[in-house]
Amino acid sequence: MKKSVVSFIAVLLLICFLGVTAVTGVYIPGGWTMPFRNAETTQSDSADTQSDAAASDSTDTSADTTTGSADTAQSADTTAASSLKAIIPSVLDTDNGIRLGLDLVGGSRIVYEAEIPDGYNQANLADDMNSVQKVIRQRLTDKGFTEATVTLTGDNRVTVEIPQITNPEEAVQTLGTTAQLTFIDADGKEWLTGSDIKKATYGYGRPTGNEVTDVHYVQVQFTSEGQKKFAEATGNIAARTDGTNIMAIVMDNQVISSPSVSSQIDSDSCVISGSFTRDSASELADLINAGQIPFSLKQVELRSVGPQLGADAMRTSLIAGAIGIVLVMLFMLIVYRIPGLVASIALCFYMVIEALIFSLVRVNLSLPGIAGIILSIGMAVDANVIIFERVKEELKNGKTVKSAIDSGFKRAFTAILDSNITTLIACAVLFFLGTGTIVGFATTLGIGVIVSMFTALTVTHFLLNRMVDFRIRNPKAYGLRDREAGKQRFAILKNFKIFGGISALLVVTGLVALILLPFGKNLFNLSIDFAGGTEMEFNMHTEVTQDVQTEVSGLFKDATGVDASSVTSSGDGNEDVLIRSTSITSEQRAAVIDKMLEKYSLADTDILNNNDVSASIGSDLQRSAVICSVLAIVLMMLYITFRFEMTSGMAAVCCLMHDLLIMLSVYVWLQIPLDSNFIAAALTILGYSINASIIVFDRVRENLRTARREDFASVAERSVWQTMGRTINTTLTTLFTIGMVFILGVPSLKQFTLPLIVGILAGGWSSVLLSCSLWNVFRKKFRKKRI
Repeated sequence: MKKSVVSFIAVLLLICFLGVTAVTGVYIPGGWTMPFRNAETTQSDSADTQSDAAASDSTDTSADTTTGSADTAQSADTTAASSLKAIIPSVLDTDNGIRLGLDLVGGSRIVYEAEIPDGYNQANLADDMNSVQKVIRQRLTDKGFTEATVTLTGDNRVTVEIPQITNPEEAVQTLGTTAQLTFIDADGKEWLTGSDIKKATYGYGRPTGNEVTDVHYVQVQFTSEGQKKFAEATGNIAARTDGTNIMAIVMDNQVISSPSVSSQIDSDSCVISGSFTRDSASELADLINAGQIPFSLKQVELRSVGPQLGADAMRTSLIAGAIGIVLVMLFMLIVYRIPGLVASIALCFYMVIEALIFSLVRVNLSLPGIAGIILSIGMAVDANVIIFERVKEELKNGKTVKSAIDSGFKRAFTAILDSNITTLIACAVLFFLGTGTIVGFATTLGIGVIVSMFTALTVTHFLLNRMVDFRIRNPKAYGLRDREAGKQRFAILKNFKIFGGISALLVVTGLVALILLPFGKNLFNLSIDFAGGTEMEFNMHTEVTQDVQTEVSGLFKDATGVDASSVTSSGDGNEDVLIRSTSITSEQRAAVIDKMLEKYSLADTDILNNNDVSASIGSDLQRSAVICSVLAIVLMMLYITFRFEMTSGMAAVCCLMHDLLIMLSVYVWLQIPLDSNFIAAALTILGYSINASIIVFDRVRENLRTARREDFASVAERSVWQTMGRTINTTLTTLFTIGMVFILGVPSLKQFTLPLIVGILAGGWSSVLLSCSLWNVFRKKFRKKRI
């Protein structure tokens, strides 16, 4: 008893210690330091630099003297701050720890302009600028700025927005140059560069005439000088006898292709072929073209931008999340009692561990990342719910509390393992193959899933056993009630046609909208992120607060009849207002300008920007999201087939598509803007839906092992009802956190969370009413023998 009390208190103290560490961090030398003091120092430094720049143009000598003194003092502060090294960064330390995205804290805006040389063919400008956009986005992702945005403005400008960077020149000093493309041999010798390339094109067919079938390939055309270099290079490499006859094509120190060379090629072009798909061959051609863009980029603008979700988004999100977590804890206490208390303690342990890891790996936290955290919290609670429901079943069968706890954990292990592995498979694909915000989402969700599984299987188990040691052994204290749990009230599998018919009505809109897209018919309300649009910027000569942003948003709606995609502050001192919207006509632009000039007494010179901009989510990013999602679904289906059977994998994928299509239908019905956050919402549902279906399938598999003369439909029906409590409780706990963000969040957050809420409800519906019914249908159709 004494040892149990000591160990229980030790766990509580450990949670408190880790919580304090997460807030304060560990820094040397100087020991424990509150990192937000460093952030204040950095901000002051930035402000003083701007003041100094302004003072240089002023004739006021006293102002210059004051600024100089401030800079001297600031230099000392900065030196002191820079002497600290972060061992464990605090969650408040955005310089060394968690990075916040543009949508939460804003950042820096850099505009580059293409310097077009004489004799350049203007017909190639659009394609070349698309290549520039792709290369810059990839470079930012490689540098860790996954939440940065890259858009094309006008005909020859590209705008880069990087979150929370105080010194953007240092962060993007290499982004404005032409991509560095080189052709090297196995020894690292450089034979050709991007300047030796005329053009690379994708093709499909039999380029050399020696192919047996048509293949995807890339044809590279050389300049006259490039032809000579290539002939010399291929002759040298082909003559090698040590097996190193490889010519690597390298961009920015990364190998993008490694074709083998079998003979000297003295021609103005060459063909690269192999195991290409259409997309991979096209991508290689684009990258090679990016390496020989015939112009350089110069920086023409550098300024700060405010958070895209508004100044209050971060604060309201934190408040909503905290309230949601408190509601989850109260719910667990009411429903599961002592295990609910244990789950609440384990959830605290989970959150502090997750916060520490996020700081150590410097995750990019934006709205998609927050979605990953919300989902991982739901899955952390889900693991506890699965365990507690199994413990209740064991208690109902007459076992002692101690025996029921051990048996409950043992029986729940496979369900927790399988459901989490399928989610981790999706995370791995999205992390390694995705770009931009997709990587941020995969990072937060993947870390959350691993930590939640560890917490549920170790911390929760340890604490529950300590409760038994405290002589708390009344089954009612562990959630067991007198009435029979999971009592069947209606037949689910027998009524599949009814439930399936309802689902068909709900998904038809999303399915039709999806089918019509390739034919140029769009039923969605595409935002500026997908369709491009208009960007207008005005100097307001005063700080643009949240109230001013709301007022400007209303003015824009009155003038154009459409909602602005975002209204943010920008510029020195946040005195500029930046309006982004879908494309509007010249008349609508003029109306906005007239209203702005009249309401805020502005002059024509205060109109800083009035341009068309491209989609920030280009075709390459859209293609990456689709490819990653499809591959993740295929791999998850293969895992489910391996662990269960193929028909169950087919049923799980059908449920997943059902949930996604219902969410798409909501976007169409309510005309919610389809923006970059849609990708995060879709990926969230992808992880949640599979997880819910796996839990039900695991119970079916378990019951089939002991079934004798019972048919599959009866076993499946019983399994659905046995897992009903878990499904309902998990859905509710997940909705608590997301629901509070919807209730308390800013309007843009509401647009993001509403489809999520619908998708989670659809996931609960499909896992209970469709998953086993579909498995039964596929089993009858494709399988004759019973397991």
